[in-house]
Parts: sequence; C-alpha cells; structure tokens
Amino acid sequence: MKDNHEQLKKLVYKGARDKKLVITDIVLDRISYELSIIEKQGFTDYFILYSRIIEICNKLNLIRSFGRGCSANSIINYCLDVTKINPIDENLIFERFISPQQKQLPDIDIDIPNGQQKNVIEKLKQKYPQYNTYFIAFSPPSETDYEDIVYNNIIYKKHHCGIIITPQKLTSSTFLYKEQEFYLALDSANDQFYYDKIDIIELEYLNRLQTIVNEIGEEYHPYRLPLNDKQVFKFITSGDIENIFQFNSSSLKPIFSQFKPDSIRDLSIINAMFRPGFLNYFPIIIQKKHTIEKRFCWSDIRVSEILKETYGMLIYHETFLQLLKEISGLSFAEAEIWRRKITRDKSNTVIDFCSVFANGCKKHSSLNEVEIESLTNLITEMICFTFQKAHTLSYSIIGYWGAYYKFYFRTHFDKAFSNTHKFQRFELY
Repeated sequence: MKDNHEQLKKLVYKGARDKKLVITDIVLDRISYELSIIEKQGFTDYFILYSRIIEICNKLNLIRSFGRGCSANSIINYCLDVTKINPIDENLIFERFISPQQKQLPDIDIDIPNGQQKNVIEKLKQKYPQYNTYFIAFSPPSETDYEDIVYNNIIYKKHHCGIIITPQKLTSSTFLYKEQEFYLALDSANDQFYYDKIDIIELEYLNRLQTIVNEIGEEYHPYRLPLNDKQVFKFITSGDIENIFQFNSSSLKPIFSQFKPDSIRDLSIINAMFRPGFLNYFPIIIQKKHTIEKRFCWSDIRVSEILKETYGMLIYHETFLQLLKEISGLSFAEAEIWRRKITRDKSNTVIDFCSVFANGCKKHSSLNEVEIESLTNLITEMICFTFQKAHTLSYSIIGYWGAYYKFYFRTHFDKAFSNTHKFQRFELY
C-alpha cells in the first residue's frame, strides 16, 4: 500500500509538471493535504486506476469535459488530468469532494464521446491486464431506454455508464453475454461492487464537437480555445442558443439578454440558477450585476470578496462552505456536514445552524449584529437552492465551446448538428 501511495505521488507531481503548475506553498500544501486524506481513507488504488483510464483516453485523443460533479474540487484530479479546472484558481473546496471522515469511494465521473466506452475499457485491459472488467446488468426502478441484457431467460438492463473495474476476479453473479462479461447487481442499493462502480459516461455532444474539429483543424481543438472571447459572449447574449450545450432553451433567451454574461463564471451562474426554485432569483441577480449599489457592502471585507463572484448572492455549495470557514470559524469538513444536514432537514437543523453560525461570526468576524442577521438570512433563504460550482462551471465550458464554433464556424456547426436531436440540458442524476 505504501508503494502504491508513492506511485500516486509520482503521478501527481509528474502531472503538475506537465501542466506547468507553479508549485507555490498554497499548491504544495493542498496537494499534500489531499494526498494524506486519500492515503488515510484507503483510496490510493482508486485514483491510480482513474489516472490509467485518463491515460487511455488521452492516447485515443478523446475530447472530455473539464469535469463532472464535484470531482473538479480536487487538485489531485487536476494533476492526474481527470479534470481540467485548477480548483485553487476557482476556490473549489476539496471537502465538497471528499470529507476526512468519508468511508465510501468518492464519485469521479468521466465524460467521453458516444461509442468510446467499450474502446477505452478494451485498451485499458490490454495495457493493464491485472484489471478485471465487468459491465453491469441490473433492474432499474423505472422504465428506461437502456440496452436489454438476457440472463437465465430474464431480461435485465445494461447500466449505461457504470463499469466494475477491479483486480479481484469475481466468481459469483457474473455471466457472459455477447462476448462481454457482466456482473448482475440484483440488490444495487446494498451491493458494494455496484456502489464502487466506475462511471464512464458517453456524451454525444462531444462527438459533434469532434466532427467540427476534424473539419476545421486541431488548432481549434476545444482545449485550445480561449475562454474569454468577447464576441462569443455577445453572441450568446443575442439568444442564438439552439444546440448550445446546457443552454438550449427558449426560456433562457430573455435571461441572457438581460444578464449579459461576459465570462465563463457568468455562464456558470446562469447554468446553476436555471432550475426550479432558483429561477425566481434571476431578476434580483440581474439587477445586482448591473447596479453595484444594489450589492450589500459588508464591514468585514472577506464577506464581500467571497460573494463578489456571484454578485452578493449565495449560488454555490462551495460559497457556503467558504463563508462558514472564513467568517464563522468552522472547518470545511464541519461546514459540509452542516450543508448536508440543512438541505435534508430544514426545520430544527436550521435553528441550530443559525445559533452556531451567529456565535461563530461574533468570534471570527468584524460583522455587527445587523450584518450577522442579514448574512444568516441570506444563507437560510438560499442554501436549499445552491448547486455544485465545480459541475456547473465544467459544463458551462462545453456550452461555451459550442457557442465558439457556432459563431466562428457556423457552416461546420450547423452541419455537425443537422438531422439530429436538439441537445437539452444534461443534469446530474
């Protein structure tokens, strides 16, 4: 196990060099902290496995998303190229991904082009034959359009993205179907193999982008596109958003027109808020974005800095965690526990939270009583609507890629998306 952890450290620091990551004290401390938690929790082999999956994806030159779910909160994932967003630059918090007390393996999902999952698995087994791989057959709780799998004359469904990859050879609940090994998860809720599955998700939108790149040249590969092109943001504001990933909705047109996004971070805010409950807050945040005087000026400058990115409102899980740590003196791990408790039990938990938060603010901030009450009200009002910054930021970048191609290479974009279904929002399941 110690040897494996040293191997992981070498992979991480090699990845940091490959990305030309400047190893400041902050970066070094973050890497060391994350590695210590990963080793302590026994997750080392899991991260090595993902590094190998990404190695195969990169050899196949597959376009991937910059991240999915909360995996981009980890600088280890960034160094291993599992994700492509530097979490320190974006104030993404590791404890939103893995808490120090966590026993279950964290979710690390990978998006790749449609039709490539089987190819990745075959290449992985060729390069690393110590792994045994099994696709999953199960009975989902509701009707799905998943592929039918027949075993003992019973029809099951093939999990569309879940794969079991393990050095252990499974001897029960396995069968061969169409020359592929399957694991039958009859009780998926209590099945550890199923729970520890690897999710390699096929995202057809990436195929469309690859088609465009094949025609216009690798110099316009998504990873090489500038993410701050003003013309692209003006184009998005115009409302020409058909087949723009995550933003293909007529209901978003007036929002874009009024919000006038001018950065990936603005797109991320819109993406996070475009869901039930949060929609009602758009008029407020639009007014705050364009009227500086409407934003609350806090006597403790740290509050203003934390809320600056979201124009004084609470949009992200990560912002909540940061507020509790910086302003109320809790650790990120303690803050994440409170976030989970509040969103699951909104009654007595909120009362307890308000007391803990207010007392912490009095000890660790320069906020006055009125400001503490205002900040507490802001948090309790919006916490249940907040969303993962890491996910919405990563997926907003895919939307930006589509908008870039649609603006600068309209003919190629329209051709790539002709005679196909319209791409609606892709939510976490």
